[in-house]
Amino acid sequence: MNNNKETLPDDPLVKSNIDEMGMKLRDGSLTCVELTSIYYRRINILNPKLKAYIYLNEDKALSWAEGIDKLFSNGVDLGPLMGIPIAIKDICSVNGMPTTNGSNIISDDITGPEGSLVKRLKSLGCIILGKTHTVEFALGATGLNKYKGTPRNPWDENVHRMPGGSSSGSAVAVASGLAAFAIGTDTGGSVRIPASLNGIVGLKTTKNRWATDGIFPLSPTLDTPGPIARDVKDTKLIFDTFNGNSDNALKPIQIKNMSFGKLKEPFTTNLDPQVMEAYENICDELKKLGAKIEEIIIPEANEKASLFPKIVGSEIISAFGIDRFKENVDEMDPITGNRAKLGLNVHSFEYISAKQRVSELEVMVNQYFMKYDALLSPTTVMQALDVNKAEIGKELHERSLLASANTQPVNIFGICAYYLLFKDFLDRKGQILFILLLSFHPYLAIYFPRFFSDLFGHLYLIIMREHSYLIQPSVNTPNNQGYS
Repeated sequence: MNNNKETLPDDPLVKSNIDEMGMKLRDGSLTCVELTSIYYRRINILNPKLKAYIYLNEDKALSWAEGIDKLFSNGVDLGPLMGIPIAIKDICSVNGMPTTNGSNIISDDITGPEGSLVKRLKSLGCIILGKTHTVEFALGATGLNKYKGTPRNPWDENVHRMPGGSSSGSAVAVASGLAAFAIGTDTGGSVRIPASLNGIVGLKTTKNRWATDGIFPLSPTLDTPGPIARDVKDTKLIFDTFNGNSDNALKPIQIKNMSFGKLKEPFTTNLDPQVMEAYENICDELKKLGAKIEEIIIPEANEKASLFPKIVGSEIISAFGIDRFKENVDEMDPITGNRAKLGLNVHSFEYISAKQRVSELEVMVNQYFMKYDALLSPTTVMQALDVNKAEIGKELHERSLLASANTQPVNIFGICAYYLLFKDFLDRKGQILFILLLSFHPYLAIYFPRFFSDLFGHLYLIIMREHSYLIQPSVNTPNNQGYS
């Protein structure tokens, strides 16, 4: 992957996690300036090919890092994320950095000034390394961007594979050790899909859990920000710290007698054979540990096909204003523009009815969580496609559009969803201590009730044997010699 491998510093998280990184900053064995410099050295070597970042903030970030070091030396502690270098998706405004929204069309005025989410991360002492690539206006699940460029999935050195979208750059940055964690947004799967295809962890928060001001309003009805991180432990730390929860401890639980809804159609429609095999293996492992697995069908999930064009298409046009939209739509990426144009055919009563139906579905889905601890589903239906073939071949292109088929229902239900890759990591009593990220594939998403505040403390529950069907194990990955 890189011709100057001897100059590439180790990924700070390859043998550690964010909490341990923070301990080093506090005991003085590592300074924030040193840590930030390591990430920029890695970025400068790897980003020209991976294209995770669209804008870097090196001088200002190093200045911030100096300030954080001074605070540490004076005994000031802003919390577990203090001094941690992060990346922000380029549909979020950050003071002093440009916001392109992944487009050549000027639209930063629509995004607005820096919002609550970024301000909160700054108040916690995070170091913002830069802005990451995104699908234009966050409207796309593949990660492809004709004009600003498509980040490279770091799990394959030889083939430019689909990174997933729309938070493509954020996921690639985290997977390849170019940020400790990143912020993405999820309107129809845009956190979970790239996390899935890059072999890391993504959390779609409950609607309205995290503020969306200062973020491009693709769909105020469905937009949800969320963290993308390397493993479950880091995700929990980020989520808890952001929400002001000081108890970040992982609490072992017993799988025995827990109840899970195993989602069938439409979540198992059009699955690649490898994805279906892994999905079945996961559920079998849970059964062996004593979990109760019951196959269920949620017919309302099929409503995504009609609700998304009416809501998302209408709301992105509203964000621009219809005259401005019509003036600029032909300058958009063809995929983005064609999807956005669907909103032009939506009548006001159809939009209002669709919004009302989403509110009804948010109430309806609660009935399932009265019976099940969580719902299980494959995250994406397929493996990461060759970008070039996806662009050229009609069949592959159409298949790539299925990337969000399994993620969109969660958005219309308004619940939280968690994508993870996992391998069993149990103590001798059959308790899950935490989920260890060791494998790669878009295999599993877990759906939780709305505002499930104890998300991580309660449900460290899914295990599986290691699977690496997408890319053969011989291919270098961010977790071994390829990027370390």
